Amino acid sequence: MESAPLSKPLLTVVTPVYNGERHTARCLESVRTQSYPHIEHLVIDGGSSDGTARIVQAACAKSDERTSPEGSTRGLRLVSERDAGVYDAMSKGVRQARGEYVHILNSDDRYADPEALAAAVALMEAERLDICHGRARQVDADGRPVCEFGRDVDFRSLLKKMRVAHPTVVVRRSVYERHGAFSIGFRIAADHEFLLRVWNKAKVGFLPRMQVLMEIGGLSTVNGNVQRAYRESMGAAIIHGRNPLAAAARCSYEILKHRLIRSRAFAAGKPRLPAVGTELDQGLAPSGP
Repeated sequence: MESAPLSKPLLTVVTPVYNGERHTARCLESVRTQSYPHIEHLVIDGGSSDGTARIVQAACAKSDERTSPEGSTRGLRLVSERDAGVYDAMSKGVRQARGEYVHILNSDDRYADPEALAAAVALMEAERLDICHGRARQVDADGRPVCEFGRDVDFRSLLKKMRVAHPTVVVRRSVYERHGAFSIGFRIAADHEFLLRVWNKAKVGFLPRMQVLMEIGGLSTVNGNVQRAYRESMGAAIIHGRNPLAAAARCSYEILKHRLIRSRAFAAGKPRLPAVGTELDQGLAPSGP
């Protein structure tokens, strides 16, 4: 007997993880408690050596036993195998996604409230968007806010700097099918390169609400990765049309600015630093190239 068609489109949440046992259960619960009724959750584990896989397997068993509310679809699936890094894991999840829409939620992130996905899908359906993005809040390990980021931007602004909160980005799966997923040639800034690649080829909308809480400690928030992040973003911008001299000048400026913010933070006894591209990080940004 064929199942009845879904009243709302299926959305796939992809969670890449490696040795993330400290955060994984919280992330899974954040997805499970979303009010949007049709979600498949793919956890792409890079062969963790800690208890990550066991946590997800136990949640999968509970998901199989739990009866979904009438008219809803829920599913949790684990893929555990070695990969070439976080962007390879993201791309693997995108390729396996069945949903019309795809959202990537890292294992140390969670939704700001139970309506986050419902709000994104509602806007995408109403305006026939290919990409939707919103606001994110960076928090420390105790959940205390550090800064907020994510803004409505055009391609020219995105070419200068990554000002989109990628943890909030929901993409129509057909965009990935037409233009590809993430380039593993970028270790930190593949999200910026992907958005530059598709921005002018898709209908993009901004959702002015807090969507995701992002915990400090992710790839782009570790201070040792900051220079590489800016240099990779510079390379992505040049690939997609930015003047190389302007891109190099901007990169040098951003690295110097981050060092200044870091020194001020430590001088004030507040060594919690924002992620690359956040509004605190953008506070000294020039209006020029």
